[in-house]
Amino acid sequence: MKISAVVVTYNRKDLLIECLNAILNQTREVDEIILIDNNSNDGTHLLLNEKKYFDNEKIIYKKLDKNIGGSGGFYEGFKLAIKRENDWIWIMDDDTIPNKNCLEQLLNAKNKINDKISYLASTVYGENKEFMNVPTINEDKIENGYSDWYKYLSDGIVKIKCATFVSLLINCDAIKNIGYPVKDYFIWGDDTEYTLRLNKYYGSSYFVGDSIAIHKRKLSKALSIFDEDNKGRIKIYYYMYRNNLINIRNYNGKKEAFKQITRNFRDILKLIIKPNKKYNLYKCFIISKATFAYLAKRHDYKAFKNRFDLDVQYKKV
Repeated sequence: MKISAVVVTYNRKDLLIECLNAILNQTREVDEIILIDNNSNDGTHLLLNEKKYFDNEKIIYKKLDKNIGGSGGFYEGFKLAIKRENDWIWIMDDDTIPNKNCLEQLLNAKNKINDKISYLASTVYGENKEFMNVPTINEDKIENGYSDWYKYLSDGIVKIKCATFVSLLINCDAIKNIGYPVKDYFIWGDDTEYTLRLNKYYGSSYFVGDSIAIHKRKLSKALSIFDEDNKGRIKIYYYMYRNNLINIRNYNGKKEAFKQITRNFRDILKLIIKPNKKYNLYKCFIISKATFAYLAKRHDYKAFKNRFDLDVQYKKV
C-alpha cells in the first residue's frame, strides 16, 4: 500500500520544516511527500535547500508560478498524487504537526472498519491543547430510523460527515471517483465541500481519537469576521462567506441557502450597530460583496458543476 503525504505551504518556512520533520519521523513511514509551494517569497526554497530536504528522494517539490490559495494547492497536490499511483494520501497544511504515531493510528482505525471508507480524520488540538478543527458528526439515519455514528465508538472511532484538511487520510479510489477539490474556492470552505462530497458520493468517513495532530495556527479560536482586527486579512473572509453559501446551496438546498443569506445580512446589521469595533464598514462591504457574488454566480460555476470529472491529464495516464 503506497501512501503519500500532501503538504501545501505558503510563507511559513519554519513551520514547514517542523511539519516535514514530523512526517519523516512517523512510526509508519510515508512512501513520499508531495510538497506544493504556493510561490512562497520568504526564502522557503533556500531554506529547504540549505537543510538538504531536496536530497531526500521521498520529497517531490513543486513550486507554483503564483499563489492559488490552499484550495488550488491541494488541487495540484491531489492531481500529482493520483498520477504517481498512490493508494492513500495524507493531507495537511504546513502548520500541522502530527504526533509520531499519527499516521499509524489512522491506519489501525482503517483496519478496524468494515465499511467502505472515503477518508479518516485525526484529532486536532492547538498548541495549548485547545480543541480545533472539530469535524461534524454524521447523524444521518439508517434503515431503522436511527443514526449509527457510534458504531465503532469502543475503538475511539466516530462516523463523521465533514472535516477540515488538517491531517486527513484519503482513499485515492475515492478521489478517482469524485474528482479533486474546487480550486476556485481559493481558501476556506474547500475542505468542507470536498469532505461532504466524499461522504455523500463515495463512502463513509471517520474521526480517529488516537490519531493526534497539533495545528499551530496563530489564532486557535473559530474563525469570525467580528473578531478579526487585521485589516489585511478581512478581505479573505469574502471567500468564507461566498464558499459557505455555495456549499449550503449544493448540499442542503435552496431553502437553507436563503436562510444563510438572511444570516449574512444579520451579520452586517450587527456590525453597523456596534460602531466601536475596528473596520466595521469594510467588513460589511466584504460580506455584501460575497453574498452578491454568490447570487450572481461570480465564481467558476462551470468548474464547480464539473468537479466530479478528473483532470484530462489524469485520464491520459
